[in-house]
This record gives sequence, structure tokens and C-alpha cells, in this order.
Amino acid sequence: MEKNPKIVVIGINHAGTTALKAIMKTNPNAQVVAYDRNDNISFLGCGIALWVGKEFNDSKGLFYADEEKLTKLGAKVNLNHEMISYNGKDKTIKIKNMKTNEIITETYDKLILGIGSWPILNPGGKEIPGLIAHKDGVIVKDNLNGVKLTNGIHLSKLYQHAQEIIAHLNKPEVKKVVVIGAGYIGIELVEAFYKDKKQVTLIDFESRIMPRYYDEEFTTDVETTMKNAGVKLQLGETLLEFITKDDKVSQVKTNKGTYDADLVIMAVGFLPNTTVVKDESGKPQITLDARGAIEVDQYFQTSDPNIYAIGDCINIRSNAWNKNVNIALATNAVRTGLVTGINVTKTNPKERVAFPGVQGTNAISVFGWKLCATGLSELSAGAIFGKDKIEAYFYKDTVFPPFMAENHEVKIKIIWEKSSRRILGAEIGSTHDHTETISMFSLAILKQVTIDEIPLVDMFFLPHFNKPYNFVTAAALLATGLLTKEDIAYPDPYKKK
Repeated sequence: MEKNPKIVVIGINHAGTTALKAIMKTNPNAQVVAYDRNDNISFLGCGIALWVGKEFNDSKGLFYADEEKLTKLGAKVNLNHEMISYNGKDKTIKIKNMKTNEIITETYDKLILGIGSWPILNPGGKEIPGLIAHKDGVIVKDNLNGVKLTNGIHLSKLYQHAQEIIAHLNKPEVKKVVVIGAGYIGIELVEAFYKDKKQVTLIDFESRIMPRYYDEEFTTDVETTMKNAGVKLQLGETLLEFITKDDKVSQVKTNKGTYDADLVIMAVGFLPNTTVVKDESGKPQITLDARGAIEVDQYFQTSDPNIYAIGDCINIRSNAWNKNVNIALATNAVRTGLVTGINVTKTNPKERVAFPGVQGTNAISVFGWKLCATGLSELSAGAIFGKDKIEAYFYKDTVFPPFMAENHEVKIKIIWEKSSRRILGAEIGSTHDHTETISMFSLAILKQVTIDEIPLVDMFFLPHFNKPYNFVTAAALLATGLLTKEDIAYPDPYKKK
């Protein structure tokens, strides 16, 4: 590539921001132009529930970069500008100024797409009556969401979404809140609304909460706590309709009931936001999978070698699954941006950095429970590889020796492949924080550590922190059959017989 390549970055959130920083640090001579349709960048969407739940009042801390900082690094940043089309042969992009509606043509040597994901509005591929606002029978358009939602129904992704939720929540007439979707976003917002003393109903078509992240041994605890807090769990129900009254949502109807609502959150998941890479006939100009995720190689190049893609819009290598899948996490977005920022100006293939893949490591803290997971749950691993191809072991124990004044329980599950014995996943849960332990299992999956090696990993012992057989070592010893529960049990001389 020429000494001063022109690199255009579309999308300046977690992936795009990191890519810009990496480009300017590794190749200060590069011409870097960035566009984002929003008027802010680097918003931490995972903080929305904390803001809604009044953990803080000043939202400035939810941003870790801004236009001024990136400009100082040498990038030309353009907010309120949306990519509407591109021509890979001519290496040109059509950009629309969201304020003036002016359309300009931008050129590039290399293009980086960090176009992200967007909340699903048609779960199961079905349009939900009452979700989208109409006027005289015509769908009402909206710059923020593309289409205007019925008054009282909200998405949760952008800074503006959080502002709208909080403004609506603060209205005195808002008493009853319905959340659609029992994934991370939905559960966290349920807790936020509960803390704000609202009557909360949670609806999901699955039979339990967070089923793709955790097995039943972990989700049951959280569900029990939520029910005891007064949250109505309407699980195993299919959303059918939003009923409106006086031009705003008033009820949510499912196949099993109808629930009053003054405010509704639509949080049923996300899809890659990749419509823009399709031509006028709807044909993708770069390779997409069936869900619309962009296929990339280990350097994040797409099927067009001059176009890279990063963040939530791509399929990323899962080391547990051994294939590329769409795992939309901010941590993954940052790493894809970093590697792409390093690689995009490299002319020597030997100098490029190959991405090692991810494990989908995640955690959540809700209703007094602190859960974390990496790789695949037992349910997911069984569905992917076959139940007869995997094994799992669940273990729970107190953390400290019995002579310590305070103690608590921790749960762990380890999942592995029968044939290779390699670790496929792990889950940990407690009312106390043991989440950092999951990083060890993330590395184990990356390095293809086997279940037989875990008991021999060098781990410290000190009564202030654990037992001689800590819960990880104990679970692995029992899983491999090297020792029995009687062998590892720490006798409690204080327990009354």
C-alpha cells in the first residue's frame, strides 16, 4: 500500500474507536476519515440499566472517547453522517449528512465497516401489531430507529434510548413496566425498574431466563430471587400484539395472557446491521451468512480484500465451537478493532496479526447474584456437538474453611468434549464475586486445555481466600474421578451432629 493510504471507517463505537486509535498509532501518516450516523461515540450501552436504576445521575462516565480526542490523533471525524451505499469496484461510498440530507461521494483505499447490530423488531420473522407507529395507514419514519415505535415502547441500545426511557420512567403515571426478552439487557432493566419501585412483568418465549448463557442450575436461583422480589415472570409465552389506547401502548398480549403496561422495553435480541452492504436488488456485495453477519478471515478482511469488517456486524471465530459465529460483545468489538487497525496498513503479509478467536466470555450481576460464563453451556454444547459427545460436571461448595468467621456458597459447572477432553465451557455463580475465575477457563478453551489438566493447574491456597481444594480444583478432581467427595471434603468440627 502507498505510504499515505486513505482509510475510511464507518461506525465509531467500540470497534471503530479502537480501530482509529490503532491505525493512528501504528501508521501516523495514514489519511483516516471516519463517519457515524449518531451524534456521539463510544457509548457504553451496558451502563443503561445502571443509569435507569439510578446508580448514578451523571451519564458522562458512559463515554470513554470523543470527537476531539480522535481528531487530535489525526483522524477526520464526521458525526451525523450515514453510509447509504458503496461501490466496491470504484472504491466509493455514498454518505448522507443526517442534518442537511446532503449526499456526498467518499473515496477510499481501504474501508473498515464497524456498522454494528440493531435490535430485532420482528421476533420469529413476524411483524407485531401495535409495535410500529402508523399515520393514515403509513409507517412513520424516525431518524433514530428508522421507524417510529408506538408511544411508550422503547429500545435499549443508544444513549438517546436511555434518555427516552428515563424521561418516560419519571412520569408519575408510569406504574407498570413490561420487558420483552429475558436476555442480559432485559434482566438488567427488570432489576432497574424493580429498584425504581415499578410493577414489572418479564415476558419471553423461552421457558427460563438467559438460556443461551447459563444452564438451569444457575438461572433457577435468579428466577427464584426475582419472583420473591415481586417480578412477574411470564416465561414460555409468545408475543402477539401491543394494544394501544389514546395513541400509546396500554397492554401487551401474548398467547397466554394480556398484561397492563405504561412502559414497554423491546429487548428480544440483535441482528447484524448490514443492509447497507446490499445492492439495489438486495444482493450482498460481500459475503454474509444467513443472519446477515459479514464473513471475515482471521485478519478481518471480507470477501473484498479492500474491505475489513469489525464488531457486532461480523462472524467471529469461536474457539469453543470451532467455527465463525456472531458473538456481539463489546469486548469482542474492541479486539476486532485493535487487530484490524494494526493490519489494515500492512503490505507484508508476514507482518499482519492473526486474531486468535474468542470464547464469548461474559458476566452479569443482578438481584444479588453474580454469574459468569465462557465458551458453551451444557445445553448449547449438547445441541451443537450432540449430547452423547460432551460431558459436564456441576459442583457447589462453601468457599472458605469452616473456621473462618464468614463463608458463602459458590457453584461451578465445567463442560468438555468426550473425545478430545478439551474444555468447551464453564459457568460460575454466587452471591459473592468470583467472576475473575472465568478468565482462567477462557484461556483454557483458547489453549485447548483438557479437563484432565485442570486439577494440576498451580493454584494458591490461603484460608482468607479458599480451601486446600478450591472450588475449581475440587470440581475438576471430581469430574475426572481422581478423587471422591469424601476425599476432598473439609471436615467441619463446629457443625452440630
